[in-house]
Amino acid sequence: MYPKSENVEITAGSTFFIGNTDPDAKLTINNKEIKVFENGSFVEVVTLADGINNFEINSSNEKTNETISYIIKKIPKPQNPIENAELIEFPTNEFIFATTVKNNIPLREKPDENSKRITHLGVDTILMLNGKKGDFYRVELTPTEYAWIKSEHIVNYSTINEKMLASADVTTLSDDQYFDYVKTPLTFPVPFKITETETGLTLNLYNIKENKSDTKLFETRNNIKNLTLNSVNSEGLSTYFVELNNKLWGYDAYYEKNTLVLKIRKKPIIDVEAPFKDLTIAIDAGHGGEDAGAIGPTATKEKDINLDVAKKLKTLLEKQGAKVVMTRNDDSNVELYERVKIAKDENALILLSIHANALPDSANPYEKHGTSVFYYNGESLELAKTLRDTLIQDLGTKDDGVCKCSFVLTRPTAPLSVLIEIAYMIHPQEYKLLLDENFRQKSAESIQKGLEKYLLQTAPQKTQNQ
Repeated sequence: MYPKSENVEITAGSTFFIGNTDPDAKLTINNKEIKVFENGSFVEVVTLADGINNFEINSSNEKTNETISYIIKKIPKPQNPIENAELIEFPTNEFIFATTVKNNIPLREKPDENSKRITHLGVDTILMLNGKKGDFYRVELTPTEYAWIKSEHIVNYSTINEKMLASADVTTLSDDQYFDYVKTPLTFPVPFKITETETGLTLNLYNIKENKSDTKLFETRNNIKNLTLNSVNSEGLSTYFVELNNKLWGYDAYYEKNTLVLKIRKKPIIDVEAPFKDLTIAIDAGHGGEDAGAIGPTATKEKDINLDVAKKLKTLLEKQGAKVVMTRNDDSNVELYERVKIAKDENALILLSIHANALPDSANPYEKHGTSVFYYNGESLELAKTLRDTLIQDLGTKDDGVCKCSFVLTRPTAPLSVLIEIAYMIHPQEYKLLLDENFRQKSAESIQKGLEKYLLQTAPQKTQNQ
């Protein structure tokens, strides 16, 4: 099953062989005997020297004797061309006026595709560029704060000798069934950044020359305890401080034409006797269609494991009164951002992405395995911890951690979003568990249990008599 061909190139110092043979066979790799598990699966880590590495895998029993030869070439890691690119500095007070070409474009901390994301921008956001390195332009947010954007995400219009600054009109507050809204009309869309705080949110609005709500007093409403704005400073920064009456249950920010909309999820009211009643939960069965995900030693595909657990969880939650939104109900291709959109469109409170894990070359599946839960935003950390704790207690798997990681399915700020790795497809004993329908059912039950525990511990509650 892995490596995927008999002649491959790898940059890591080690890799592993994953596959299956007759359960009663003697298996060797370069004459070293390898453990074969009761279902015939095997996993073996091998070290690689620079250059050509030859491996012979032999399987033999009373009936057969078969050998497969592998050539694995260890090559140097490719150098990032950006690292050696020249930084082109624009003259002082000279900018390229540019706009973004689509939604959900990241501004990064460094000119590198793998660098930390500072914020995400919508289409037609106007940017001031004052430098270039490789395929990245440097964005001036303030004279002392910069970010980087890939050139393919913008259209450059012209060079200007003075920074374009927007005016902000009066900010208003409103609400609907699920969200409170803070809306600020602008003369044109400018970059912004939102930071989660212990008491709510801070919104930085860049490239502003005036804000008519600088001195406005706002009436408190629903979840919003207090909203205050700093006066626009000398660097063109307008800062909003949003203090909430309760924990953060999710938020989003985007432009409706030239109006910046910050929407903040209202607190759910949980029925103690029926915690899932009337709640919308989105479940994402990871991978699907042409994307098989990880493949286990006996060729079972992760996408099928994920879908089965997701369907079992759906059944459990619906029996408890939840409305469940599935990003896929069958073996179909669903683009990653479309999965997030499905959850958002249904105003889901929580988004769970179900997976079974694998590892890259250089890792050892006998050392790193177990159950892990990934999150990205601070608002989802407690949910991730609760699900991890419940799963390892119920399943008896190794604790593989609660991990902050920037995945498409963990980055949403609404719904609360986490990605669950139940166990490892490439760990022979955990793979055996994942093949067991009873274990998959137990996994779904544990996720439901963890969700219920989280809701009862963190959400305002009522009884049926209230």
